[in-house]
Amino acid sequence: MTEQKATAEEQALQTESSQAENAPIESSQPVDQKSNKIRKATNIILIIVSFLFVFHLIADRFIPSTDLGRIRGYVVPISPQVSGEIIEILATPNTFIKAGDVLAKIDTTDYEIALQQAEQSLKKAGQNVGAQTANVAAAQAQVTNAVANYKNAQVQSKRIFTMVEKQVMSQADADNARAELTKAEAGVASAKADLAKANERLGAEGENNTNIKSALLSLEKAQLNLQRTSITAPTDGVASNFRLKEGIYANAGQPIMTFISSEDVWIEAYFRENSLGNISAGDEVEFALDYAPGEVFKATVGSIDYGIDWGQSEETGKLAQISGQTGWLRQSQRFPVTIVLSKEEAVGLRRVGGQADVIVYTKDNSLINLFGRAWIRVSSWFSYVR
Repeated sequence: MTEQKATAEEQALQTESSQAENAPIESSQPVDQKSNKIRKATNIILIIVSFLFVFHLIADRFIPSTDLGRIRGYVVPISPQVSGEIIEILATPNTFIKAGDVLAKIDTTDYEIALQQAEQSLKKAGQNVGAQTANVAAAQAQVTNAVANYKNAQVQSKRIFTMVEKQVMSQADADNARAELTKAEAGVASAKADLAKANERLGAEGENNTNIKSALLSLEKAQLNLQRTSITAPTDGVASNFRLKEGIYANAGQPIMTFISSEDVWIEAYFRENSLGNISAGDEVEFALDYAPGEVFKATVGSIDYGIDWGQSEETGKLAQISGQTGWLRQSQRFPVTIVLSKEEAVGLRRVGGQADVIVYTKDNSLINLFGRAWIRVSSWFSYVR
């Protein structure tokens, strides 16, 4: 019995020692597995971050993008060219208007009267020209008569001089003949001078006449002023920012409303300076508007501004001012790039001042362009949550 108890105790001790030896090994396995998972996740994250960093460097040169895009257009102040009372307003604020449509009308009474006066002045000028033409004809007749009298005086004087030489007539008759000849010659000179004056008063014939020209110009100005009483749209677009009411007196040259052209519209996109290396005029562009989430439109690069104002203009006599840099990374400079839109692209969505995301494809059919096209479409949907 004693030996059996000893054998049982030895077996129990061996079992406890084996369990003690195996216990640390079993508890260390979960720790090793957890550390391996963390290491693997860290490596994956580092690989992804490295890939994204390298991809960003490549994409920034070949498919540069920016979310600092603004729609630009021509904003024209509408000013009447003639003064008068506004009698009718036809434009509706912020409603599309075609080129030539009437925006407002000015009272035409004064300008219709001015037109009638100009027409009467033209008739009067024509009548004056007719009278002056008659004066020219009369002066011409006087010249003809004076020349005939002079020729007759020459003939008569020759006869008298001959008779005086033959002593048939006295010397006094010869003196009288000379006086008549001189008088006839003076009559011719006077008649020609009157003819020249009449021709000068008449001037050129027809519409080239000075009086006729002056009357025609007055008539043209009166007609033009009458047309200007209708204030029309210079191009397709919308009228905005006006508070007009019938009865208000409009002064020539003073704006009464603002007109935004919808024909000449472009995007001014601000790219970082180190993204401009491969951009050139004519490159394909895609852009998304905040006003139209989920839609992507096409355009082309028009030009890149060659310089900007960076706020370092020094006055003569002063030392240069250097702005200090904060941080270990220098702030990137941006340059405006003009993006040209076609007339058919994004019609009705191009609000001047609206924001846009822009991406430029500097290489044709490049594999990286596929990532760019995917990114601009994803960005277009972000407009819903901005």
